[in-house]
Amino acid sequence: MAQEQSHVYGLMFGCPMKEELEVCAFKEIRKLNLSERIKYIHSISSYDRMVLINKHKTCICQREDKVPFSRIAIL
Repeated sequence: MAQEQSHVYGLMFGCPMKEELEVCAFKEIRKLNLSERIKYIHSISSYDRMVLINKHKTCICQREDKVPFSRIAIL
C-alpha cells in the first residue's frame, strides 16, 4: 500500500518522461489543484489506484523502447 501511494503521489505531479502523452491516465488529475488531486486519489479504491499505476507502467515501458539509449543516459 505504501509503495502504491508513493507511486500515485509522484505521478500526480508530473510525467517521468518530461512530456505526458494525450492518453496519459494522469493527465486530467494533474489539471486539478493540489487539494483536489489529493482528495481524488483518496476517494478512489486501491484497485483503481493500481489500474492507474499499471497504465503508467505500460506507457513508460512502451516509451522507453522508443527512446534512444543515449537520451535515456542524460535524462
